[in-house]
Amino acid sequence: MSPKTLRNLLTAAVIVVVGLVIAGVLVKTSKKPERKTPPPIQPLVSVFTVSGELSPVLVRSFGTVKAKRSITVVPQVSGEVLTKSASFESGGFVAEGEVLLHIDDTDYVLALENARSNVAQAEYNLALAEEEAQVSQKEWERMGHTGLEGDTTPSALVLHEPQLKLAAANLAAAEAALAQALVNLQRCTITAPFDGRVLAADIDAGQYLRAGSPVGTIYATDMAEVTVSIPDEDVAWVTVGPQSAPVDVSARFAGRVHHWSGQAVRLGGAVDARSRQVPVVIEIPAPYEQQGNRPAMIEGMFVEVTFHTKPQPGSVVVPRSALRPGDVVWVVGPDGKLEIRPVTVARAGVERAVLSDGVEPGERICDSNLQYVTQDMIVRVEGEGGRRAAGKGGPK
Repeated sequence: MSPKTLRNLLTAAVIVVVGLVIAGVLVKTSKKPERKTPPPIQPLVSVFTVSGELSPVLVRSFGTVKAKRSITVVPQVSGEVLTKSASFESGGFVAEGEVLLHIDDTDYVLALENARSNVAQAEYNLALAEEEAQVSQKEWERMGHTGLEGDTTPSALVLHEPQLKLAAANLAAAEAALAQALVNLQRCTITAPFDGRVLAADIDAGQYLRAGSPVGTIYATDMAEVTVSIPDEDVAWVTVGPQSAPVDVSARFAGRVHHWSGQAVRLGGAVDARSRQVPVVIEIPAPYEQQGNRPAMIEGMFVEVTFHTKPQPGSVVVPRSALRPGDVVWVVGPDGKLEIRPVTVARAGVERAVLSDGVEPGERICDSNLQYVTQDMIVRVEGEGGRRAAGKGGPK
């Protein structure tokens, strides 16, 4: 090995030894880092402050408008239609007593005259029978006839009593035929039984009608009905009867939402066998009248019905998202601790829940969704800022 190579190796060894000595000195003289416990995780949550004011509970459902009264126009006599009202068209409005159709009454006028002639003939026959009966009675008395076994009472046939009864019966039949002929003549004129609107009309002047064949449908415009289905658990929040609260009925029509006021008048006759929901009937007065910018209702219109009912005193209303499975809520105290508290639920709707016990006005309810929670867990409330130290008091 050459002297130069040996000298290089010795220099490298000295450098390594000096480095190791310096590193050892630094390790022995350096301070160890202080061990610190990381602060606990404090989730950021939003809260809802429970109000002491009770807003009404809203129960919503949907239904179809239907008139309370609806009739099918059916002629009771046959004949050709001579005239037809211009209002008797689909969508037209008719007034009570308005003539809708006039049927050719020629045959019925002749039948009426014939019936009057028959009545006159029957009256003459009755008068003649009465006169003959009187003559027979006087003749019997004048001749002093005696019946069988000395009976001096004349028989009914001798006194023409059967003839009298027959004549009286014929007169009654003739008078009945006259009354029927008069009714048939009156039935040639078909009038509207009430103020209403024409749903359908399938008739025109010149058409021949047969008795009993429907020619149109009219529904009354004074009252409409909507039947909606309510879940069994919501029936307790629906008042029915004369003292019930007004019901809001709304529909989107002609690009706008319009509102009518109704009243729940009765429950339906049976629970729906499939959905187990209870039908409720709502009446809407004067719905087919246009008022200002609000159009008239139309038969078959699809509407939304909203019932308004105030909760019992002492109840509170919270967002539905604040009610957790198992009927518990997460109450956030002034110190930021989260309490898992059971509550009594009076109603759990889609947007809000009514609690009858377990929460007081002024308390804060967490409505954020957290993956996990524990009793007395520290949380941060949105809008309060800062970070709480574990076990410390209120927000900074």
